[in-house]
Amino acid sequence: MTFVPGPIIIPSKSKEERRKVKKEVKKKTTPPKKEKKLVYVLIKLKPDQLISEKAKEVEELFRGKTFNRVVNPDEYTLLMNAQNLFSKANRLYVVELTDGMNRWFYLVPSEERIKFKNRDKYIVFLIKKDSSLEEIFKKIAEGKIDKKSTFEVVLTVIEAVLGILAFVAGYLALEDVIDFSQLSNIVTFVLFFIFALQSIKKGYRKRSWED
Repeated sequence: MTFVPGPIIIPSKSKEERRKVKKEVKKKTTPPKKEKKLVYVLIKLKPDQLISEKAKEVEELFRGKTFNRVVNPDEYTLLMNAQNLFSKANRLYVVELTDGMNRWFYLVPSEERIKFKNRDKYIVFLIKKDSSLEEIFKKIAEGKIDKKSTFEVVLTVIEAVLGILAFVAGYLALEDVIDFSQLSNIVTFVLFFIFALQSIKKGYRKRSWED
């Protein structure tokens, strides 16, 4: 008698299993989102130098790249230009030329690094929230890019106080004034509030170099 195998039945996956598979495939195929960088460069002119002459020199660095030039702009003009140009690259250079009276700005999207000689200021902003661009350009327009806001100062002071509190608690525990369970509660309290403060801080980080 000849054996005839029957059909092989493959159990179908549940909706939840299919959803998990789709998520895993999406994670593998979707490239990680790059962090946006805004690089602010300030170049001050010499007393005997014309801003138009320096502009030609700087524009040579942007050859082959898209860029916008705006003269004596307000913060909203800078912001609108930046938002449009961030669609072309994750790194945006904001170069300011100034002779003390006039301010010419160049906004240049570029994935490649641009090197500047004789710059007077170089600040890299790592953008975590797009909403933070408004604050950054307000500071640039007002010429107060290095000045901390009252909110930033208050948060820094609170963090410092919490750090001192944790240090004092550790000292008291070593001196047996409080037990280690109380120390653990205090440290947990301090860490919780520091993390909470970090979450409401500005939506960017600032440094003076590029990767």
